Amino acid sequence: MEPEIIKTDFYLKLASEADMPSVLGAFYKQDYTTIVDPETGEESTQIEGEPYLVQHTADYAIDVVGIIHKPTGVMLTDADGNEYPEMAALDGWHINLRLVGEAKRADAEALVAYTVDPTPVTPSRVWL
Repeated sequence: MEPEIIKTDFYLKLASEADMPSVLGAFYKQDYTTIVDPETGEESTQIEGEPYLVQHTADYAIDVVGIIHKPTGVMLTDADGNEYPEMAALDGWHINLRLVGEAKRADAEALVAYTVDPTPVTPSRVWL
């Protein structure tokens, strides 16, 4: 019998999209190039490009939801007479993180200050 794989979901809210690299640093990668000095043979590394978010591995998946909009309770009418709910943006930049197993648990639990509290009963986006 296969061991059960434990999946744990974290619903995060940052102040803005710009906060992602600093808050989610453990989930970012930086590429480097090794350079060899042709005269001395000495090797050095050079940063290549900008750090980037790795959104899925065997250990986790990240869904960048972004801004979430919810109905205000007011109904509006378009030019054709169709009613639709007025929507308002919620504060923050939202991210869903799913751990698969335990490999990145310490990194995920370090984000406790950004966890949506209480945990959404009906999240805007869910994992399939």
